[in-house]
Amino acid sequence: MSITNNINKEFLAFFKQHQIKTDSKFLIGVSGGSDSMALLDIGLKAGLNISVAHVNYQLRNEESERESFIVKQYCLENKLNFYYKEAKINLLKNLQNEAREVRYQFFNDLAKENKMDYILTAHHQNDNHETFLFNALKGNSIGSLKGIPERNGIILRPLLQFTKTQLLIYVQENKINYGTDSSNLTSKYERNYIRNEVFQKIKNKFPKFEQGLTNSINFLKEDYSLLNQLVEEIIQPLLSEKKDHTLINFNNHIPRQAWYHFFKKFGFNYSQINNWLESNSQSGKFIESSTHRISKDRKKWILSKKTINKRNNNIFYIKKNEKIESPIKLTGHKSDNLSLEMSNNNVEFFNFSKLDFPLKLRKWRRGDKIQPLGMKGSKKISDVLIDFKISNLEKENIYVLESNDDIVWIVGFLISDKYKIDKNSSICYKFSYEPS
Repeated sequence: MSITNNINKEFLAFFKQHQIKTDSKFLIGVSGGSDSMALLDIGLKAGLNISVAHVNYQLRNEESERESFIVKQYCLENKLNFYYKEAKINLLKNLQNEAREVRYQFFNDLAKENKMDYILTAHHQNDNHETFLFNALKGNSIGSLKGIPERNGIILRPLLQFTKTQLLIYVQENKINYGTDSSNLTSKYERNYIRNEVFQKIKNKFPKFEQGLTNSINFLKEDYSLLNQLVEEIIQPLLSEKKDHTLINFNNHIPRQAWYHFFKKFGFNYSQINNWLESNSQSGKFIESSTHRISKDRKKWILSKKTINKRNNNIFYIKKNEKIESPIKLTGHKSDNLSLEMSNNNVEFFNFSKLDFPLKLRKWRRGDKIQPLGMKGSKKISDVLIDFKISNLEKENIYVLESNDDIVWIVGFLISDKYKIDKNSSICYKFSYEPS
């Protein structure tokens, strides 16, 4: 079987293995080099519904223009949608990282705007080898040593099963035009140094090293999958899922590596988890990743999604007989029919004659006090919330209602004794709160 026939067959097997419908809408990132032009041609011959995205970084003058022309010409000849972007890279920063950010932002924006299902990139087996050694030299963990994922969200890499040599043979057999990036020949970039210097020397001593590295990476992938499965089995019994957070019963007999592998999927790194475990954090303390927060509440941990500007310090004014939807759902109206709902703290009745409208609604603050129902003295709201066993996460969304700067109600929990209904109350005022 020729290289072309074998590649075409294995390419389609990739989509079957990952249960991806071949009639989906695909966007292929094409630089104009041999790898991406091979991917483009393979995808076209496989009958995929494809569009093409190309970024011209304008860094190599005639070379860059030639690559753009090659990609555009191929798309014209084959009647493919062609999306083109010219970009300027900040040369004072890491050139390769900057270029990567620009193109993936471009690809993701196009996919979203045009309702495309997947983005295909031309990473191949040798890219995997470079990534493995690069991360090993940087001292990274098994999560990085297992190589480039074949699938990451909508990003698909169907060529990871093929070598650079196989793809070069493919473009030669199929007479596909492609450009050569001269910057890949210089070893000043770290990855280029690994490719041009390190691997060439290894090949002289170990001619079949590529297959050996591929086997090692595949073993690491399997070990990593098993590790995650075992970690889930250990930690899952300690989890209690709530509406907007997860309660975790900390067990110090569980190895810190297991905690790290559990939390890393929420964006936390090893240093964060290690310091968290070392510090035995006090109640109320927390750490954050880009998406999540871990906080401590008494003997439990709370894992929750991080929200931007969660703390709303605005004051909202409530008029007589007014219903509000934001920041919480609250309805108030005068009533001469007193029907106390003793088991429902979300419905409360107040002495109307003592209320001074408009009332103020705001988040509670440290230092706030209230005279709890049935008590003569005042009590800190922070202590009231502790009595109700309110977690630190829930405390962030507790509101109070004020009349003339005096707290009338900790909404949903406790009213002030000063505003209770008594025998002299001729008119009462009813508030109904709808928790979200």
